[in-house]
Amino acid sequence: MKFGLLTQVQVTQPWVETDERTTYWHNLDHVVAAEHAGFSHFWITEQHFFREVGHCPAPEMMLAALSQRTSRIRLGFAVILMPCHNPFMIAERVATLDVLSNGRCEFGAGRGTAAYVVEGLGFNADPAYSRSIQREALKAVVEMMDNEYFPGFKGEHLDLPARHVLPRPIQRPHPPLWYAASNLETFERAGADGVGVLGVTRYTPEQVKPHVDAYRAAIRSATPVGRFVNNHVGAFAVGAVCDNEAEGRKLGCAAARYYYGDNDAELNKVRFGSSDGVAAIKARMAGYSDDDMIDAGMAIGGDADGVSRQVERWAKAGLDQMIFMFQIGRTTHEQVLRSIEIIGEKVIPRFS
Repeated sequence: MKFGLLTQVQVTQPWVETDERTTYWHNLDHVVAAEHAGFSHFWITEQHFFREVGHCPAPEMMLAALSQRTSRIRLGFAVILMPCHNPFMIAERVATLDVLSNGRCEFGAGRGTAAYVVEGLGFNADPAYSRSIQREALKAVVEMMDNEYFPGFKGEHLDLPARHVLPRPIQRPHPPLWYAASNLETFERAGADGVGVLGVTRYTPEQVKPHVDAYRAAIRSATPVGRFVNNHVGAFAVGAVCDNEAEGRKLGCAAARYYYGDNDAELNKVRFGSSDGVAAIKARMAGYSDDDMIDAGMAIGGDADGVSRQVERWAKAGLDQMIFMFQIGRTTHEQVLRSIEIIGEKVIPRFS
């Protein structure tokens, strides 16, 4: 089992003028601490327009900064919104990070499931369309990184001219490829395309396991969208780890409740479909005890022993990488750092 850290650079209201920049600097500190603790991967999402969910519209900038502050931890896009960017610019950004990090880039590709974001950027958010152009754009980007001279690409959606695409990535033919899998059905699709999968633990490990099995079966006969198969399954969990089991459960579940919409963020009605959807989310959260949330896989929290038992459930479900999202809700910078420290000292060694 490998261990990762994920952020969306979340800033909670009410805030003062310096909070946003402070949150960025704190997240840099978190990743440096994670590398020191033995985490293998860091992941950052691409977010636009959601004021209280994610302030990271340019993940390549954050990853570039981290490439100069770290030397071992893998640096991953989780994920680039493929329908919303020119494929040439995607290839250039991924390869630039690979150069700056000396070959530590992980390339996650997604279609963008939030219509509010995709349409706001001026693109078609229809799921069938965005899924189709995501795969086509990824195939074109792979060609760009694999060939010294890109021969051009013509598909259903794209008609790209031949060009030199620079810089060249250090990892040849390209960095490892991943799909985001907010829906369990995406696991099998990722396996068929021969890419790693990045899921979310909002289901129980027992619910996820059949989809991991389907992924493993599909990947055995994959037609890879890349030049090689990346047979890895990761999933991120919202939570916290404390020295005390009860405190860790309380803090981790508070973070998860915030993440899943039990808050007063003004754009929740967009995230969850309507004001009625927000009300339903809050009612659902109110019906869960902290123990219920952890048992249901919606949160991870406790002390080192408790969290290790929860990670073991996910290992049995077939995960290769447990990814923690600590910087969320009202969790403080110091609490995030302590979570990372405990994972490094007392959890990672149990799964080495």
